[in-house]
Amino acid sequence: MRMLIAFILVMAIALGAFYALKNTRQAMVSVEETPARAGTVYFAGGCFWGVEHMMSLVPGVINARSGYANGTLENPGYEAVKTGDTGHRETVEVTFNPDLVSLEELVALFFSSIDPTVENRQGNDIGSQYQTGIYYQTQEDGQLIRRLAKAEQARHPAFHVEIGPLGSFWPAEDYHQDYLIKNPGGYCHLTQADFDRARATGKQTAPRQAEYRAISPKQAREAMDMGAAPVMVDVREPYEFAAGHIPGAINLPLGSLAGLAQERLPDKDALIYLYCRSGARSRTGAMQLVNLGYTNLYDLGGIISWPYGVE
Repeated sequence: MRMLIAFILVMAIALGAFYALKNTRQAMVSVEETPARAGTVYFAGGCFWGVEHMMSLVPGVINARSGYANGTLENPGYEAVKTGDTGHRETVEVTFNPDLVSLEELVALFFSSIDPTVENRQGNDIGSQYQTGIYYQTQEDGQLIRRLAKAEQARHPAFHVEIGPLGSFWPAEDYHQDYLIKNPGGYCHLTQADFDRARATGKQTAPRQAEYRAISPKQAREAMDMGAAPVMVDVREPYEFAAGHIPGAINLPLGSLAGLAQERLPDKDALIYLYCRSGARSRTGAMQLVNLGYTNLYDLGGIISWPYGVE
């Protein structure tokens, strides 16, 4: 009998571990499975808010992160960069799955979204921080990018796009990341046509389905450590939110969640981690957004003490 009980316990633990691993892997990468040979390229195309959003819409792009490339200061802040005196370029680091989208396709998308004939300017943004450029990390990527740039240059009377190896890259402040998702009415020099081209770039994957998904704080932290960049949604009341919340979270109170989400979260394919202090309220909020068609939403549950830093 003892042997039978021991066997049952071992099987239960094994099954539990299997499903825990399965759920963790499902949450690890929100849009695409991170391949062993992921590529990275850096695009400076004027204000990085729009370039980051455009690149994040490409099927096969694992992560797009705004930051400051090259320049004369280490770890600069926006206040320094915006003076135009540091030599940094507002740049987007793009990590991609080459099995789903090629470097050539990403470069073509980039060129389609900029005006390469002007220097230190894109749209209404003027200054050396808005200089366009493509920066690479490997000689092989550099050869391909230079060949594509030469072909693009032949199509224009003037060509002022920097092409060269990456000197340095410093991530921008948190409020710049996913800016147009957090601020859908925010300024952007790119157009809806640019975003539509991004969605049609690379291999098209099957559309995600809007369904309830849960994720634990541990799984969320692991996914974020691997490059996931979720929009954190706190559905508590404003006074609760003001008392302390996960850094970078936006407050969409449960009572008005459905209406606010339409305005504040227009991209229904964006990766979202939703939480509350109460697990029941968190699940209710998650189901509301699922019913509204959000396809990449995870219920983070009732967070009493976020162990990874609370403001």
